[in-house]
This record gives sequence, C-alpha cells and structure tokens, in this order.
Amino acid sequence: MRSDAVIPGSVPAEVVLIRTEQVAVAVGSLRAYPNGFEFTLLSRMRREDETGPGGDPLERHRSRRGTQVPEDVLRLGVLYADGRRGATATGHPWPLDDVDADRLILLQNGGGGSDRRWDGDFWVSPLPPEGPVTFVASWPRHGVTETRAEVDGAVIREAAGRAVILWPEEPEFEPGTAWSSHTMTAVASGDPGAGTESGPPDPDPGS
Repeated sequence: MRSDAVIPGSVPAEVVLIRTEQVAVAVGSLRAYPNGFEFTLLSRMRREDETGPGGDPLERHRSRRGTQVPEDVLRLGVLYADGRRGATATGHPWPLDDVDADRLILLQNGGGGSDRRWDGDFWVSPLPPEGPVTFVASWPRHGVTETRAEVDGAVIREAAGRAVILWPEEPEFEPGTAWSSHTMTAVASGDPGAGTESGPPDPDPGS
C-alpha cells in the first residue's frame, strides 16, 4: 500500500483521455512512491448529466450498497508494457495478503465533487517496468467506446527515485493489543528453584 511516511516524487503529466461536446476525463497529478504511484482522475461535465445520478462517474457507491453497477458507467484501466493490467471493473482484490506480489493493483482511494465535477485518487502498484504505461477509458453512457493515452514508465520510475522517505516503516499491530516482553532465565539441572517464579526475599526467613 501507499506509505504515509513518504513524500512522493512528482511526474509532470496531464493526459486527456476523453473529450467530447459533453464530457471530459483526464489523468493528472501523478505522484510516484518506491512501491507504486498515485494519480488523480479528473471528470468534467459541460452540463448536468440527465442520464445518470451525477457525482462519481464510476458509481462505486452502488457496489458498496450492494446494488449492481450499470454497464454504461465510466470504466478505467491501466496497462503495463509487460502485459499486466488492472481495471476499476474488477473491484478490490481483497485480501491484499493473498495477492501475487507481481500483480498490478489498481485501487480507488476516494474522491468527491459535484454533479458536473469529480476528482478521484487512484493507487497503482507495483512501479511499472520500462516502456509505456497505458491508461484505457470507456464511457458507453456518453458514446465513448474506448480511448487510450500513454505515459512513459521510465519517467514514473525516475520520479519514484526522488521520493523522500521520512521515517522507516514501523511494524503494525492489531488495535486493542499491547506490546509485552518476557524474560527467560536458564537454570542448571537439579536447581531446586527451577520452574518456580522468583520474587522478593522473605523479610523474615525464620518466621
């Protein structure tokens, strides 16, 4: 996952994926980390959309409520030069502990806006190999079947090399638990005190 203890390296890239008389979608504000990169998806409407609920063009809130997401919503995918790919339509690959370390992960980290404007942040991991990183989008509701745009993967990797690691990662522990320490003392075989706990000396041995 993205580390909160890292200041990412910036990638100067604003990529327009969709632009019609009614809608526009772009990728911008790429931030590279040692283990992946983050970008912001920018969605704009010329006027309020009368064919949909407005707001999030991916309509991910429907899946969280248990309602099936329509097939005509905005779809976003990322493709690496080695063939690995991830897409918003596939959902979250939970639990992450069971995910192949080489698999491309595309996760939405939240977003917000209005009926005509929406910005959402996405996390992609791991870093791309040499070659182009291809962003793929389609929005059937607005007559957009598929569009593609590329960013040089080497530029993203270079920016990751400029990321500043503020502090080393600390081990995580479950909420409600506490660290504890135990001291073990080796004793010789036959020692009458073996297997018993030591305590303060008896103030009156004869009593």
